[in-house]
Amino acid sequence: MKVALCGLGEIGQIHLRAIRESDEAELVAVCELDAALAARSVGDEVPVFRDVAEMIESAGPDVVDICLPHHLHVPIAVTALRAGCDVLLEKPLAVDLAGCDEILRVADETGREVGVSHNQVHFAPHRRLRELIDAGELGQIRAIYERLWMGGKYGGWREDSSQVGGGLLMDAGVHRVYMAEYLGGPIRTVTAVMDNPRSEDAFVLTFEFESGALGVIQGGYHGPEGVFDDRIEIQASDGMAEVLGCEAFFEGDLEGDLRLRVRLDGSWSDDPVTGQWDESVIASVQAVLSDLAAGREPEVGLVEGRSAVAVVEAAYRSAETGKTIRMSDLDERNSG
Repeated sequence: MKVALCGLGEIGQIHLRAIRESDEAELVAVCELDAALAARSVGDEVPVFRDVAEMIESAGPDVVDICLPHHLHVPIAVTALRAGCDVLLEKPLAVDLAGCDEILRVADETGREVGVSHNQVHFAPHRRLRELIDAGELGQIRAIYERLWMGGKYGGWREDSSQVGGGLLMDAGVHRVYMAEYLGGPIRTVTAVMDNPRSEDAFVLTFEFESGALGVIQGGYHGPEGVFDDRIEIQASDGMAEVLGCEAFFEGDLEGDLRLRVRLDGSWSDDPVTGQWDESVIASVQAVLSDLAAGREPEVGLVEGRSAVAVVEAAYRSAETGKTIRMSDLDERNSG
């Protein structure tokens, strides 16, 4: 399966590695505006293009892998789909629901598939936790708490809300949204407060799952310099669980610590499963490529990608209006 990669930034470098290490994919081209970066990344391995349409016409890829700023997802995905390619998109699917629905419409018209890299779904401790939930070992989930505490911003385009589609919530916070749904199921209502909605540096979301469980996601840039601390905690009828986080190890302070702890039968135990952020990204990319190669709908596709963006949009509307937003009402208004 021939794959063309758009973007060789930080996340694009991990996608590049994942494609190279895949048994089912062959890198045939890259699209990158920074010539020096392209030379360092691929050398003469494949042709380098500055225009996506030209790349697709010349290289003829089966799949276009898009690792670009969020605001470029829709136009590049639509170009690839209309050219007959399947698409792999970094999160989020789009910066708003209108963009998500445009990709959905074109994918339906062209009969092509779209996979979304929600990489934390493929973080080994998260997969193990989902196994425990599915097996009923924790009982009925009552509450999920997630946090994202950072010490400063990434810089570059990620500080521009017009390119991100929002602030911290639409950027790194999207990971917490889709993980809440991955572990707790569909969300019914969202209530949120933020310092500056759609350009937020700090936020708190509370929500109710369709199951009746409650959830909280907190995030903020205001931690000490260098901090990146993301955690998940679950309270259930028969047990509890906590995961230190997929990205909490960037600074190396927690390297070697066990990621997943579970409380069952009155005592805590450490699950031996471990994982690294880059491993989760590679697994996510290769899972989508494997599904596409086999003609399967990706495990994380348009439905999951749109759902995460819908929850973020509900949070923005709640923060702007001071009201609780029902997800069903949000979808009705958007479709209208």
